[in-house]
Amino acid sequence: MLVRDAFVTIITRFGLAALIFATDVAIARLLGPAAKGRFALVLLYSQLAALLIGFGLDNALGYVAGRSKGTARRGFANAVYWALLVGGLAAVGSALLYGLPTDVRPRGPLTEVLPNLSAAQFTYAALAIPGEVFFGIGLFGLLGRKQVGAYNLIRVLRRAVLLILVVATAAIFRLSLDAALVLNLIALGVSGLAIILAARAEGGFGMVPSLPLLAEQLRFGLRSVLGSLAERLQFRADAFIVNILLSVSATGVYSVTSGLAETLWYLPNALGVVMFSRAVDPNADAGRIAAALARTTLAVTLALSIPVFIFAPWLVETIYGPAFAEAGFALRAIIPGIVVYSVVAILSRYVVGTGSPGLGTMVLLSGLGVNIVLNLILIPRFGITGAAAASSISYFVTAVLTLTIFRRLSGRSLRETLLIRRRDLLAAARATDALLARLMGRRHGPLRLIRGGEGAAKMVIEEHDPGEEL
Repeated sequence: MLVRDAFVTIITRFGLAALIFATDVAIARLLGPAAKGRFALVLLYSQLAALLIGFGLDNALGYVAGRSKGTARRGFANAVYWALLVGGLAAVGSALLYGLPTDVRPRGPLTEVLPNLSAAQFTYAALAIPGEVFFGIGLFGLLGRKQVGAYNLIRVLRRAVLLILVVATAAIFRLSLDAALVLNLIALGVSGLAIILAARAEGGFGMVPSLPLLAEQLRFGLRSVLGSLAERLQFRADAFIVNILLSVSATGVYSVTSGLAETLWYLPNALGVVMFSRAVDPNADAGRIAAALARTTLAVTLALSIPVFIFAPWLVETIYGPAFAEAGFALRAIIPGIVVYSVVAILSRYVVGTGSPGLGTMVLLSGLGVNIVLNLILIPRFGITGAAAASSISYFVTAVLTLTIFRRLSGRSLRETLLIRRRDLLAAARATDALLARLMGRRHGPLRLIRGGEGAAKMVIEEHDPGEEL
């Protein structure tokens, strides 16, 4: 069962990469730089706010839901009420701190960190907060109940619904920024309803909360929320700083840079987990497995990044249009950091798994600090290319610190962790052949794409891409 779920997860990553890319292109082409910048800022605020006020309940529900259906029902009930009450309060508070929708020029304190939005546009961000809270927590609840198929399907569903609605609206009417923001709320609502239906079908959804269980969830979740927030901000703070120091149009152009760069993580991580699972002895220790996955993912990321680096300016201008041409040059500046950071999500899981979550959090906070300082220095001088360079350098710093800690905890050398081996390349060829054969219907029977048993499959399912929005 886990092996099948791992296969579905890998295919899902390919699908997500395609949907994210297609949606980004559609919105950029239809809205232009300024409106795309506002769209990105609205989504980023609601997702960051949801992560903050979620207090790690996503990881916590994933942890407790696996105990029993009764525990899962109480945990899901806690998620519903937390999203409605805490998420609702955050939505109202955010709206008041920014400005009422009737305000012509909002003057609340939040406008200092999030300028260039109207109060009405910010209202869409506030309205999305409860839904984002439940979406994040609920998805992890499905994983906790081992509903991996539903988990993957709903992640694809949200992206697909948004893309279909955007294209349909543009074809029938005219896509405006307000319309795009409404469509995002609809896609969020549909995916939230899908989570409820999936959990209910399995018998793990309920509406009777449990305060003792909530207290346990909060104790568990608070241990991870600071690190999660620091990592997310390392990928998203630059967009807010670009908006403050440059313009909302520059933010729209830069969102193309960061979006394309992060898409490079989806395919390498999907391929890397397959390669590692074929190249490593299933009885190997966790350090050796992490090192193998790190080097294979790094190699695939590097291989895919080289042609993107070479053709970035032409690629961006051709696909997104001349208005976004500058994003291609910024993409070149961020790609080196994207390549080296590909190992962080893998090795940081090992660090946390060895009982050292505090070290991982300190590394992420250090990377965030470097990111913010360099953005403040480089953006005024070099524009969005400076923002890309600042992010790239901060990714390097985070990767170096993570590698240092991993080496000390695991005893694995940098050579073993970073340099691809001949057997890894042979494994890549076998994995690619197996994947193509399965997709084209030439191979049937038990899945052999993922080797290493349930342990390897579990790592595939739980792996996430850096900066990934669920």
